[in-house]
Amino acid sequence: MLSNDTERLNRLEEAKASADKAIEIDPDNSTIRAIRAFVLDWYAFNSLISSEQRIELLVEAEREASRAFQLDPENALALAYYAEILADQQKWTQAEKYAAQAVSLNPNLMDTHRVYGYVLETLGKYNSAIQQYQEAVQISPNMTFLYIRIGRNFREGIRNPDRALEYFDKAAKINEQLGIENPNPYIEIARTYTQVGQFFAASVNAEKALTYDPTNANTYG
Repeated sequence: MLSNDTERLNRLEEAKASADKAIEIDPDNSTIRAIRAFVLDWYAFNSLISSEQRIELLVEAEREASRAFQLDPENALALAYYAEILADQQKWTQAEKYAAQAVSLNPNLMDTHRVYGYVLETLGKYNSAIQQYQEAVQISPNMTFLYIRIGRNFREGIRNPDRALEYFDKAAKINEQLGIENPNPYIEIARTYTQVGQFFAASVNAEKALTYDPTNANTYG
């Protein structure tokens, strides 16, 4: 939910340091290794990371996820994060298999549904992806980035801008209720209005996004 890549990278570095410390304390804990794998995966795809670093981080992430799975084959979180990493490595068949298994193992975890949705989205199965993201939202209704994912699937996959706007608006309203000044929902609303030719509405929302993050060059563009 942070608004730019520098802030996200700083947060990921903090997360990695915490995960590294946790591994030192309890190296045979499946969930800790799964979480470290998850952190490494998201770290790898920050735009400030070089392509060489990205490859190294993904290899390390897959190794951690595999270790987590070996330590506890019934750990749904470990299996979900393993699936996410496999999808990011374009190992589609294995990723879909593991993501489905993770949901079956524990359908009450937000992340099992989020990851399955992500894998299905990357495979172009947008309706099924939306269903999984909606399941994730039911479990964690204040995780507004999930509404963003649903909206993007409606906009880019289903080609339904009205439904996309509905979910972006939900994200914006929940953030306001929580006191979170996040520009991302307004950026997505602006992009959607631009695609359908409603440029005044697009500019209003882009300007709203800039009030939350006046240093974002992409929003000015």
